[in-house]
Amino acid sequence: MKPSLKLTINSDVAKSAVYLVAISVVMLMVLFTRSDSFARDTNLIVSQLSEYTKIPNVVTSVILGTRLFDTIGEVTVFTVAGLGVKILLGHEQTEAEQFGIKDQSIRILLNFAALLSFILAIDLALKGHLTPGGGFASGVAGATAVTILMLTGELQRIERLYFQANAAAMEKFAVVCFVIVAFTTFASFLIPDSIAASISPRVYIPLLNVVAAFKVTIGSWSILRLYILKRGVI
Repeated sequence: MKPSLKLTINSDVAKSAVYLVAISVVMLMVLFTRSDSFARDTNLIVSQLSEYTKIPNVVTSVILGTRLFDTIGEVTVFTVAGLGVKILLGHEQTEAEQFGIKDQSIRILLNFAALLSFILAIDLALKGHLTPGGGFASGVAGATAVTILMLTGELQRIERLYFQANAAAMEKFAVVCFVIVAFTTFASFLIPDSIAASISPRVYIPLLNVVAAFKVTIGSWSILRLYILKRGVI
């Protein structure tokens, strides 16, 4: 006689099921209740947004102007993802010996590529509101430069820099600065007569770009260094 199968439902499974049902209900409501008859004048929206922000890069105007609340969520998700990597890899043993690229000619080329990537990161951060680019793109370029240096055998030097600069604390500081500036801009919409309302988008949008670039660079650096330290150079 075959033993009967028993389904064990713990609290985590129950929570996951509730979340899945809730998300499914919301998505179905959006799918079947949204009206497709609402017409939009896209050109008018873009022109008004450009006129309001005075920022040539309309993509940046959307991300850091009208959809800043979503961007705060993205910064938060990225921070939580970094914390998750630290929790998952924190218990693993560090590789006893780290191997980098030994070929001198390849190392020179990669170091040059790292320099170009670092310059690109600065340009994207400072000019992201004028040309295609922005804080997240700049952060990816900055993290790429640091990763290339770690792969070329500069891991020990990069590690010393990481702890001397207290990069982990600087990343948290960047998150706090981003949230403060973001909520200051929200206050300018909610309270038109406040001091925050007098701050031009041409001031706070480039500032948010720079802060986001700083945060993404250090956050990506923290994640990638853990992978290399715990798993080695793959």
